[in-house]
Amino acid sequence: MELKYLLYKKQELEKNGDVSRDLHILFQNLQKRGIAVEAVSSQTLPVYMDRHNIPPEETLVIAATDQTLTEISGFPAASIGYRRTDFTEEGLYGADLLAEGFWEVDYRFLERVWQRKHRIPWRILETERTYLMEMTLSDLPGLYALYEGEKMTDFMEPLYAWEEEAEYTKAYIEHMYRYYGFGMWLLKDRNTHELIGRAGFNLFESGEGEPVLEMGYAIAASRQRKGYATEACTALIHYAKQEELGFDTLYCFVHKENRASIALLARLGFTCCGVCNRDGHKMYRYAYPLF
Repeated sequence: MELKYLLYKKQELEKNGDVSRDLHILFQNLQKRGIAVEAVSSQTLPVYMDRHNIPPEETLVIAATDQTLTEISGFPAASIGYRRTDFTEEGLYGADLLAEGFWEVDYRFLERVWQRKHRIPWRILETERTYLMEMTLSDLPGLYALYEGEKMTDFMEPLYAWEEEAEYTKAYIEHMYRYYGFGMWLLKDRNTHELIGRAGFNLFESGEGEPVLEMGYAIAASRQRKGYATEACTALIHYAKQEELGFDTLYCFVHKENRASIALLARLGFTCCGVCNRDGHKMYRYAYPLF
């Protein structure tokens, strides 16, 4: 299943037969990727999709009115509520996401809205040998196998018992991924799709007020000393800068005996800025400016 159609009501998005320039550019780019962009005149969206054999589960709707969102309520079509100045009375509360405009919206953005609707994990980024993606409950067996590897839990907490870990993972996917858009991701081999580690970001309550953005990583024993940690962390730093996650500094907390990670952070350009106690362990605190 994939996103194949974008629908909208002509009377909501068009003026004198034309959409705004930002939407025109977006629609052109979508059509180049093979996405069918279709304007609906007088029919309801369910009737239009039925008559034109458009699967709702492969469709994203841009809606500027509550009436349009009501039409697709109960259908598996994803939706973006468009807050237009000429539709000020519309709440658009039924939309999967709200937008003020579309100048910075591209196919990737729309695809991710559609994927969230259908609970499809995001593929976050790629490196030369790996890719990072969100985890699902089906990944738990592989995650347990990863954590059972040699020395994998020397400097990090082990997984919970199965039922507790499954509940934790459900909550993490729902609240961390869906709310913040980032988290700890699975690191997989681009060629074999083998799970070879974890890497990503967490929010850490440092006890100094607002939470800080923390980078974490763990590489399978069989893949260590081969540059995978450097490759993944370099990509994460670039991602944190490019995606503007709302933090001006990226932190890492490293066990004082974890010499390999200390050396890695030095190579990446992190600076040690003190010592703290975390979970009963003495940890070095490293910082990297994002701006």
